[in-house]
Order: sequence, then C-alpha cells, then structure tokens
Amino acid sequence: APDVRHLHAHFAHGTTTVTWLAATIAGLPFSFTGHARDIYAPQLNPHGWLRRKLLAASFAVTCTEANVEHLRRIAPEARVHLVYHGLNADFARLLRAAPPPAAVNGALRVLGVGRLVEKKGFDVLVEACGVLDRRGVPFEALIVGQDDKHGDAVRERIAALGLEDRIAVPGAMSQADLLGEYRRAGALCMPCRVLPADRDGIPNVLVEAMAAGTPVVASAVSGIPELVADGVNGLL
Repeated sequence: APDVRHLHAHFAHGTTTVTWLAATIAGLPFSFTGHARDIYAPQLNPHGWLRRKLLAASFAVTCTEANVEHLRRIAPEARVHLVYHGLNADFARLLRAAPPPAAVNGALRVLGVGRLVEKKGFDVLVEACGVLDRRGVPFEALIVGQDDKHGDAVRERIAALGLEDRIAVPGAMSQADLLGEYRRAGALCMPCRVLPADRDGIPNVLVEAMAAGTPVVASAVSGIPELVADGVNGLL
C-alpha cells in the first residue's frame, strides 16, 4: 500500500525477523519493540540476529531501563528508546468506577497474579505462606492467572505444605474481577526470579495493583526497582 511508510514489530524474535525481511523487500524503514524473554533468550535470535536487527532498524523501543542497558551492550551504536507501559485503558476505566474497597476481616489476604510460569516465582510465594502458617499468622492467599508449565509444581507445593484450604489457584479472571481482588488484598506479592533465558521486565500487574492502592512486595530484579522503591512505595 503506497501510504505505508514504516513497519514496526512487537517482540524481537519471529515477528521482527519477518518485519525486517518485509521492510528489506519493500524498501521501507522498520523498527521494533523488545519486551522480555525475546531479548534475553539467545536461542530466539541465533547467529547474532539481535545485534543485526538493532543495527538494521531505524530505532528500537523497550519498556525498562534494564532492558535499554542490555540492548546497548549488544549494539552500542543502536538507537534504543525507553517507553514504560501504561495502564490498560479498560482497567483505568474500571478503576475510576470502582466502589470503595471492602472491609478487612482480620486475616492477611495475599494475592499473586500472573501466568503459572517459573519466572513468576509463585513457588516462593507458597513457601512464604508456609512460614506464615508456622508462625500462626491468620492469612488466606490467592494465585490468579493462566495455568502454564509451572502450575503443577505450585499446586504440588501447596499440597505438600497442607495449605489447600488456605491457598486458592482459581485460574484467569476478567479485569473487573481482578480489580476486585486487588482491592481486597492486603498485599500483592511478585517474587519474580531471573532465569538463564527468561525474565520479567516490569510486570503490568505491579502497575495495576499500585494504581488500585494495593501494597506491593516484589523481588529486586530486572526493571522492578524502576517502579518500586523499597520502603517508599512498596517492599523489595
């Protein structure tokens, strides 16, 4: 189409490869956004492709300063811009219309949100709940999110600690239902970990929880300290 002047891709592996090739064929400039695993897993960009893409692109965009530094180490000459994620517009609308949070019931309500994958560290959250249980702290916990490769390990750890009646794993929720959980929670816990070929940037759920007024506790990894200042607006 003659009105197309530029091509842009999200995720630095397959989609950017296709966009790079399409731009070359069409004689157009291109750019891409790198997010998380797509810029850290070498197997997704073999043969030095990530450096080659960074140098071939008009510019690259990423969502954390930690990612910017990583990409600039790969290709110091590349143009890399930092653009933080905002709130989903539907979530922001729900937030404006939300009723006041419900009264607390005397028990700590712990919330975890995310896909059940190893980098989210929900097994660490379960272990922490085991510590609360041994200390006699009244609590209830909810781990909300799409089931995935680490789901069985999380559920097995819950069973091994005898916490099936204290920790629920209900699966994914709508944004409206999730907002209700944020507002009921005493703390959102994100015990993210860095894996050899995968990591979070700044999990969107941290931004959502903080916008909803939920206290947050998170690991000091990747881009999370760019959002959460320990002892100021959360705990790391």
